Amino acid sequence: MIIAQQSDFKKYVRLNPHFKTVCEFLENTDLQTLTDGRIDIDGDNVFANCMTYIADGILGQQFETHKKYLDIHIVIENMEAMAVTTIEDSTLKQSFNVQDDIGFYNSNFYQTVILTEHNLLVTFEEDFHQPKGRVNDEPVKKLVIKVLNEGVCYESE
Repeated sequence: MIIAQQSDFKKYVRLNPHFKTVCEFLENTDLQTLTDGRIDIDGDNVFANCMTYIADGILGQQFETHKKYLDIHIVIENMEAMAVTTIEDSTLKQSFNVQDDIGFYNSNFYQTVILTEHNLLVTFEEDFHQPKGRVNDEPVKKLVIKVLNEGVCYESE
């Protein structure tokens, strides 16, 4: 997991061959102008989903993980709480769905990260996370960038 200022993301470009593309997108895109929906950045290697919602999740209810893609969570407007935990502190809720690249888990032990308009959170396969945690009643505009996780094994659990 990486928690960093958006402006510092370039320091992590060596960790994934597609992070350079993400850096270029972030440097050359006014995130405020994005509209809800899928954003094509580099085919199936890097794409994003922009969404606006009221964060109404209660932390600790359901954690998710992905294998094929890493998530980069960026709040564009407002703020959002995210719960993060590990496989050691979780129990399987729903078997991993390879087609949708998602698995669901329960956990009573987690940490909370507050995402603001200035930072970001990168979650890898081992970083179980629960987005949409409530901070306030105002709408959250958020971008989740999906980055191909090179060299991952796609076997189901």
